[in-house]
Amino acid sequence: MRVGKLLLLLVIASLAVGACSTQALETLQPGDTSGVPLQSLAPSPAPSQAPSQAPDDTFKPITLTGKGAKVPRFTIPATAAAIATISAKGSDNFAVTSLAADGSDNELLVNVIGNYAGTVLFDAQDSEHSVAFRIETSDSWTITIKPVASARTWDGDSRLSGKGDDVVQINPASSGLIALNITNKGQDNFVVTGYSDNGPDLMVNEIGNYTGQVQLADGSVILAVNSDGPWSIAPGG
Repeated sequence: MRVGKLLLLLVIASLAVGACSTQALETLQPGDTSGVPLQSLAPSPAPSQAPSQAPDDTFKPITLTGKGAKVPRFTIPATAAAIATISAKGSDNFAVTSLAADGSDNELLVNVIGNYAGTVLFDAQDSEHSVAFRIETSDSWTITIKPVASARTWDGDSRLSGKGDDVVQINPASSGLIALNITNKGQDNFVVTGYSDNGPDLMVNEIGNYTGQVQLADGSVILAVNSDGPWSIAPGG
C-alpha cells in the first residue's frame, strides 16, 4: 500500500485539530474532512505561520455517465486513493474494472446482474493508479469519483449500518485491541476489509448471511464493505 494514500486522512485530521480554537466543536457531518465548522476556527495566521500542507491527493468530483459498454477515461492524482459511487439500471450483467495507463486491469470493482447501487474503493494499493474504467453492460450507468477523504465517517464507538457496497472512514483511527460484531443479510459474497498503513486486512469473506465477531487491526482508517444486502458493524466490547 502507498502509505500516503490512506494516512492522508490522519494528516488532514491532525491539521484540523491544530487549527481549532478553544470553543466547543459542533458534530461533524459524514464525509466532512475540514475538521471543524468555520465559526469555531481561530483567526487565520499570517502565511509564514501556516502549518505544512498534506500531499495534494484531493480533487474535484468526477461524474461519468453513459449507456452500454464503454471505456471512459478520467484523471486523478497518482498518489490518491479514491471511491466510486456507481449506479446502473437494467437486467443485464454489469461489470466495472479499473484500468492502468498501460491498459492492464487494476481491479474488478463491480460484477452483478441487474440493478446496482453502491460505493467502492479503488487505487488503495501502492502499485495501482487508474486512468479509466472498463464498463461491460448494455444498460445505463452513472459513476461519480471522489477522494477517499470524502467517504462517510464512523467513530468506532457507535453502531454502523448500511446496505450494499460502501466505504467508511474510521475517525479517529483504531487503537489497540478492538473486536467488532458484524452481521449481514444477503445471498452473494460478503466481504469486509480494513485498511491501515500496514496494508489491507481481509476481516470477513463469506457467502450469504453472516454473524460473527472479528478483530479490527490497530491503526485502521478505512473499512470497505461488499454486500448485496443490509449489514451492520458494532463494537464487540
